[in-house]
Amino acid sequence: MRAVILATVLLSGCVLHSKTPIYGEVDAVPVLGTKALNFKVATRDNGIWMAADNPVARIVPEGRHYVLPDPATPKDLSTAGRYFFIPLGGQRYLIEAVAGGEADYAVATWDGITLLVSAMDCDALKSGGKAGALVTFKDDDCSLIPDGVQQAQALVTLSELTGPPTLRFTRR
Repeated sequence: MRAVILATVLLSGCVLHSKTPIYGEVDAVPVLGTKALNFKVATRDNGIWMAADNPVARIVPEGRHYVLPDPATPKDLSTAGRYFFIPLGGQRYLIEAVAGGEADYAVATWDGITLLVSAMDCDALKSGGKAGALVTFKDDDCSLIPDGVQQAQALVTLSELTGPPTLRFTRR
C-alpha cells in the first residue's frame, strides 16, 4: 500500500514514489513541534483555496516524525502513515510519507502557523526535464531509480521541480 501524503494531496495526481524509504528518524526534524496539533485543511482548485473533504486534521508527533490518524479511528495510530520532514533550507522541507514499507514525496513550507504542501507530482517532474536520469516513468506513475543514484541528493534536485502548493494546513 502506498503512503498517502498528508491525506488529500494525492488528488492532484500521481506522486514520486520509492519502494523503500530513503530517510529515517535520524534525518527528520520535528518541525511542527512536540505536541499534537489540530489544523484546518484546504485544497487548491483552479487557484482557489477550498475547505477539504476532511476539513480538520490532527497531526501527532511520534519521535522525530509525525502521524496523521484516520479521523474515524483517531486513537489507533497503528495504521497511520509516518511523515518525516527533511530540511531543504529556510522554511522548506521534503516530506517523506511512509506506509507499508514504501514512500511518497512532497515539498512543504512551514512558517509556524501554515503548512503549505506541494506534491512531487509525476507530470510536473516529467515536464521539468531534469528528472530523466533520476526517475523512472511508467504510465502515470513515477519512481526514484533505486540503483546507481544518490537518492537523497536526487530528491533535493527533484524538490525544485514541484509546482505550487495544493494543500494547506492552518494551525487552529
